[in-house]
Amino acid sequence: MKKQETIEDAKTYLENAKSILKEKAQLEGGYYSKPKYVKMAGNTAWNGVLVALDVLMHEKGINKKGRKNVDDYRDLIARENLKLLKTFNSAYNHLHLFMGYDGELNAQIAKTGMKLAEEIIHWVEKKIKK
Repeated sequence: MKKQETIEDAKTYLENAKSILKEKAQLEGGYYSKPKYVKMAGNTAWNGVLVALDVLMHEKGINKKGRKNVDDYRDLIARENLKLLKTFNSAYNHLHLFMGYDGELNAQIAKTGMKLAEEIIHWVEKKIKK
């Protein structure tokens, strides 16, 4: 984890993702018309989720050498809160796969993904303040 990465940085990623959707993805009748920007927003929001979870890993003293994969984050969450694991898996699908890879244009997918990201970041924020 980079020293400067904090929960505030995770929130900034999420706000940037929302701005990308609002300002560049061009919402028309419940669908975005620019998949490039939907992909960008999905990846940005997903990075915010990972930054938050990296902060928690650091707080817990978990220092994995090398690149982390999605299962490392799943293991962390499973030890802490099984209900949140479902939220994380859904966020992975919505933000990383549907938006980030597929460029899914349905605005409800993006809205759900952003809400899931907010839930995870908020949960991490509460965990590290304890």
